[in-house]
Order: sequence, then C-alpha cells, then structure tokens
Amino acid sequence: MRLLATIAAALCALTLSLTPASALDSFAKNVVMSDIGATIPLEDIEYADGRKGTLKDFEGNVMVVTLWQVNCPFCHKELPVLDRLSRDMEGENVKVIALGLDQSMSQIQGFLDQKQLTSLTPIMDSEKINGSLFSIEHFGSFTIATPTSFIVDKSGNVIARVWGLVDWDGDPARDFLRDLAAI
Repeated sequence: MRLLATIAAALCALTLSLTPASALDSFAKNVVMSDIGATIPLEDIEYADGRKGTLKDFEGNVMVVTLWQVNCPFCHKELPVLDRLSRDMEGENVKVIALGLDQSMSQIQGFLDQKQLTSLTPIMDSEKINGSLFSIEHFGSFTIATPTSFIVDKSGNVIARVWGLVDWDGDPARDFLRDLAAI
C-alpha cells in the first residue's frame, strides 16, 4: 500500500511539474508548491456532533484545507468563497475543509450559521495541533497565520500551500483542483 502511495505522489508531482508556471501564476501568486513527500497531519479533529476524526477521513478526495478563526477579518472574506467552492465542486472529488482554530465548536458553528455558510462542514482543530504541524512543516514557524490553505491530493500528500486570500471562484483555481482530482 505504501508503494502505491509513493507512486501516486510521484505521478502527481510529475503532472504538476508539467503544469505551465503561467497556469499557477494565474491561479494565484501566493500559491507555493510543497516539497514532495509532505503529508497531512493526522491529529484529532472534532465534528459538530462531537465525533473525533482526522483529515484522513477525507482521503480519496482532493482537499482544500483552510486554517481559519472567527476573529480573523481576512477569513470573513474568504469563507464565503470557500463555501461556494465547496457547493460548486460537490461530486467532483474535491472537499473543502475549513479547519476552525477557535476554542469551541459553538463559536465555529455560530459563525457559519450567522454568515449562512451552509456548504462548509463545521470542523474544529481544538488543540491547534494540525494547524501547528502544517505551519511548522510548510513555513518553519509555530505561528499559525489565518487564513492559510493547503491543497492536498487524493492520497493525503500536500501539493501546495497558500498564505492569504485566493480567488477560489476563478477558473484557474477550479481547473487546478479538477486536474488534480483527475489524477
């Protein structure tokens, strides 16, 4: 099984290396390709119903994992766009995971309800361990800047990282995700 994951990661890397730089630039200037072999952290996340899980729950789909907080003004701008991305790409093997770094699920659920963001599943990184591991591995820092997004292939390999806002509504971003889902 490990051999299959390695082969899949190599194919993803090869496919993405053939992607013209202009395609990534038109996606967003702040998208940075990750090192080959970087994988998602597998620490506990919490769902609104109290269940525990990990990001591995979403394996088999391309993931856009965004770290966010209720008190982040830039997150207020990006979350509605991520909600549309989640709704519009349903059924295309792309999952948007808005990983809340707040201290309670009620804060996260309350914010999503207030903003009528119904396509995002309330998920909490209550101990901020996943966010910390992402930040350390991909930015070399314990500091978690929000919003920060990670694009993950279907095998759980982190393909790219994004610090700040992205036009997830644009064709270049969606085409990038669709191409990754097709691999």
